[in-house]
Amino acid sequence: MNVEASHHVDCSDIGPDGCYDYYYAYTIWCFSDGGPRVLMVRGYDDETAATLMAWENPDGTRDPVGAVDLFHPLVRQAMEHLRREGRSVQRLSRHGIVPATPIRGWARACVLGLGLLAMIFKSPSGPPGQQR
Repeated sequence: MNVEASHHVDCSDIGPDGCYDYYYAYTIWCFSDGGPRVLMVRGYDDETAATLMAWENPDGTRDPVGAVDLFHPLVRQAMEHLRREGRSVQRLSRHGIVPATPIRGWARACVLGLGLLAMIFKSPSGPPGQQR
């Protein structure tokens, strides 16, 4: 697994009172495994959580990180890496920020079954379990 981290600051100009109207400092991690897609993760400096943001495709488009992606080997390695850095991990979904906790039991089986079909047709970095 390859990891690239870059630090960013997004802020307003300093106002007459000597303060910023807004100031966001964060790190973007890009995780890759030699496959065609890169996993993008963002973590703000003043928070302990890191958010799985998106898969970046070779053409520059982005796809969301779905619940079934939590079982993808690259995602699991990225989550382990972030936790070693002291970060908790969450995921950006179409419903907002949700915990990055794999589903258990029958729900997992249903999601995996549907997700595997989607992976076959989308071909992310490869099917779960395949290392590149």
